[in-house]
Amino acid sequence: MTIHKTSLVTIAIERIKSHILENNLKPNDKFLTEKELVEQLQVSRTVIREALISLQTVGILNVKPGGGVYIAEPTLDSINTILKHYYDTHGVKMKELMEIREVIELGALRLIIEKQVDVDIDHLISINESYYQTIIQKQDTKQFDRLFHQALIKSTENEAYFKFSEVISEYFSLVRMDFIEKEDTLIDSYKQHADIIDAIKNKDLPVAQKVLKEHFQPIFRFITTLEEANGTH
Repeated sequence: MTIHKTSLVTIAIERIKSHILENNLKPNDKFLTEKELVEQLQVSRTVIREALISLQTVGILNVKPGGGVYIAEPTLDSINTILKHYYDTHGVKMKELMEIREVIELGALRLIIEKQVDVDIDHLISINESYYQTIIQKQDTKQFDRLFHQALIKSTENEAYFKFSEVISEYFSLVRMDFIEKEDTLIDSYKQHADIIDAIKNKDLPVAQKVLKEHFQPIFRFITTLEEANGTH
């Protein structure tokens, strides 16, 4: 049986988390190097790098270019606690969460383009191509879609904005939503990612925001259908 790259990344992430727990590592502790992780987990450097990127985006690790890997400082815990308590007490409407997510990402595009941030375009393209590969190989696309949107917000170079968006994303994950897209819809999503990248390169904010809003429309339609079926619309 062939083990796909996506599965290897997931396995690497879980083993890294286990290593952190087993060794009782604390914030700012130095972690293993890429080379040490490759040797220890017996996977490629590409797999390790994707695992590290994923763990950095969720605030578990801090990867310093040329400076090693460290355990990240926990942040925004109080906001996260408040949101979790609100969810447990009142629940939340999926459409409200999607509206918040849309506002955050539209704002990220504005920050990137108006601040003229030097975005790592190659990194965004690489994630999107991995997303495409999961589509044509009929694998779960959620990981690379999430990585793309995380990288987009990370590109604002506004750490507080990024970390706040991650709290909202975690809150969003509390709501179970079985949204299954057809292959042609996923291909459209891949193309929209590419169009957003091009708009960022061209510093064209209206186009970038227009494409992003179109990108979220299938989810909004799905939520509306669910609400109508449940009589909550």
